[in-house]
Amino acid sequence: MEYITLNNGVRMPQVGLGTFLIPKENLSRTIAQAYEMGYRQFDTAWRYHNEADIARALKSNGIKREDVFITTKVNADALYYFGYWYGKHSIINVRSFKPVSKAIQESFDNLATDYIDLFLVHWPWPIYRKMYKQLTKFYKEGRIRAIGVCSCLPPHLEALKEISDVVPAVNQFEISPLNTQKELIKYCEDRGIQVEAMSTFSHFRSNMPRNEILENVVIQPIAEKYKKSVAQVILRWLIQQKIIVIPKTWNDIHLKENISLFDFALTDEEMIIIDSLDQGKFLNYNPYNAFRGLPKKYKDWKGF
Repeated sequence: MEYITLNNGVRMPQVGLGTFLIPKENLSRTIAQAYEMGYRQFDTAWRYHNEADIARALKSNGIKREDVFITTKVNADALYYFGYWYGKHSIINVRSFKPVSKAIQESFDNLATDYIDLFLVHWPWPIYRKMYKQLTKFYKEGRIRAIGVCSCLPPHLEALKEISDVVPAVNQFEISPLNTQKELIKYCEDRGIQVEAMSTFSHFRSNMPRNEILENVVIQPIAEKYKKSVAQVILRWLIQQKIIVIPKTWNDIHLKENISLFDFALTDEEMIIIDSLDQGKFLNYNPYNAFRGLPKKYKDWKGF
């Protein structure tokens, strides 16, 4: 396994297992198989409702807590009676009396651990800065090894400086050949923020594969050249950009493929070919619409 060193010195496996929507009846077996194959990072979130299942899977399979890197995320849904909604449904947003610190603590309790390796704010909601401020407190108490964010753009990241002196260690956001995010990747790299890719192969809140990527006729010849799958080529494209990847699967063949990324390398020309597929196409929520709650000086950001 290759490791990435975060801006605070913490070493994070470059390949992990995403666990969102893995059927619960398959989760324990999948984690056991993944660990045996060499996976050491497991990505979850309060919103996935599987943190406790992952804790049980690690215990039942005899996997020591200190031998794995666990990422989880705090979500605004935990702080509202009916979850957090946008658009016309936002009228039902009713803030509960639960403090952010309790929402964070729930993940510790679910995961049955006294420390978490990486804790992220799951989305730039209007209250995301309050959430990051609380994560900073836990981090400084030594209960979290690294903190970060998801789907944050420059104005979101700049606004964090007003409430925390801790630079995010990771920004996890959507990256795929159809949405290469080159400007945001460079922005993060220039500031010591490690990039982690999500939603590379599947649609939002779905296990359906993105066939326009996995059956892409431009990438298929490259895959054939290396005797690899298209997914492996795309993951290798990300790896060579020094991006952390967390592909999700509970299929044993794909589990093995998704971690077998270090026995080949794409040429510069092949990297450029994949880059050229960019359409700026989001298939997850679009963070360019998530500026509510930001001070006006950050809302005026015009984009890259």
